[in-house]
Amino acid sequence: MFESLFSKHAEGILKALTLEWSCPKCDGRNFRILSVKDRMAGEYVSRCRYCHTKCRVTFPPPVSAVEGEAEFRELIDEEDFTPEEQIDMIRDFAEIASLVVDNALPGVIQEKKKALEAKITFAKRRRR
Repeated sequence: MFESLFSKHAEGILKALTLEWSCPKCDGRNFRILSVKDRMAGEYVSRCRYCHTKCRVTFPPPVSAVEGEAEFRELIDEEDFTPEEQIDMIRDFAEIASLVVDNALPGVIQEKKKALEAKITFAKRRRR
């Protein structure tokens, strides 16, 4: 009855901006894009997207900053993008950074980067 009040412990893996973990109750795979502050904490509390169990996810804090993140955030902050556009672009950047960590094929990474650049260019043109 009171099980939902307590959080379950889970071990996570930090891949650039994205935290990945498996729910200890349902074994569902969860992903969250974390802010710099959350990544440095080494711990994140969230609910499973499948069974909604509250999970306290621990992970080793990153040793260094994500390559290109500061420049990317500065770029999207300079423009007058809507919050939805910013979130969408951050998700795309996080996906690219995760692919780099996973050593994906260079062609796949380049294709994703070009798509993100096109999205930014399109949003800038629409603003003017």
